[in-house]
Amino acid sequence: MFDTWRVRRYHQPAEVVLDENGEPTKFTAWGRTYAVAEQAGSYWEELLPWWQNEHADKTVEELTIRHFRVRANGPQCSAVVELVQRNGDWFVEGVED
Repeated sequence: MFDTWRVRRYHQPAEVVLDENGEPTKFTAWGRTYAVAEQAGSYWEELLPWWQNEHADKTVEELTIRHFRVRANGPQCSAVVELVQRNGDWFVEGVED
């Protein structure tokens, strides 16, 4: 996980390109494209609270949140980025630089 005192939190929509293994290779957010240099930590999944009424009719796939922690190189710098996929949509959730 991130050192929370050095992380800026976002929920920025992103477009993500995946390799044949389903891992991010590049992403676009804030109008800029970033190349993924390496995985910077473990991949993990979590489930939204399926027992709550708002999630009662959702499938396991719809409830699954996927997290990727990667080192990304952008136009001006590099940073460790947490990319999150929720129900097919991608977001930049955090940046540690």
